[in-house]
Amino acid sequence: MMNLVIELTELAIVFLGISATTVGIVFFRTRRRVNRYYDDKKLRYFIQQQVDYQHRVTGYECLLRQQNQANEWVLPQDLEHVPLQRVITLLTETFDHLPDTDPELYLSINLSCEQIMSPEFDYFVRWAVSKIAPFHLAIEFHANRRPFWLQRRHFRQKITAARAAEAKFVVDNVGSDKHELRRIKWLLPVVDMIKCPMAQFRKSTPEIWLDLNLQFWNRLTQEHHIELVLTGIESKQDEALATQLKIKLRQGYLFDRPRDIQQPMKGTNQ
Repeated sequence: MMNLVIELTELAIVFLGISATTVGIVFFRTRRRVNRYYDDKKLRYFIQQQVDYQHRVTGYECLLRQQNQANEWVLPQDLEHVPLQRVITLLTETFDHLPDTDPELYLSINLSCEQIMSPEFDYFVRWAVSKIAPFHLAIEFHANRRPFWLQRRHFRQKITAARAAEAKFVVDNVGSDKHELRRIKWLLPVVDMIKCPMAQFRKSTPEIWLDLNLQFWNRLTQEHHIELVLTGIESKQDEALATQLKIKLRQGYLFDRPRDIQQPMKGTNQ
């Protein structure tokens, strides 16, 4: 009987070893394939200003774009799979084009939840914080995707560690749907900013009902000491609404369009 137990134990160990090796090989090959795929893609960061209610620049957002066959710069279809090593290379080029700044401004970088969960994320945060100084680092992500329920604790730990390294976190693209609060409620204790796109809150007629309006998000962020940013502001009417609701931070085409990093930015000597 004892011999049978020993044999079964040895078989189990061998099986686990084979399984771990197989998973490692698949992961390595997949990662190498993804890296090669994005090395062949023409990617570039564009930059857009964020302003306050007095139109003073409060920071810049780095927006990743991919050049398509028509030579147009568009959003990448699968941003979450861009390796952080590739992001670092692209951002290094971007940082060389940033204007001189004061210590109060933020530089926001959009990452996916998958990128934040990756083993390279901790290094990425330390690298970015030191590289962009005197800018402050802000990491933006969409909370309507991963992580899943079982990953939430680990995800929050990642955010907490990065905040200890002086990074800020921003939940992007929070809309008016009633499920939005459920999607981000678990993140409220560890995020610093929420962005609401104006397009989600425009009404073509007064009869349209919004489950969660801008005033709701305004109150919620104040209660949790989180900053609120109204994005996608395209007209004076949009700006007037932000002023009426006393939303201080704003972003949109009315103030600045995403800029190609190869072009001189406002405030530079290039």
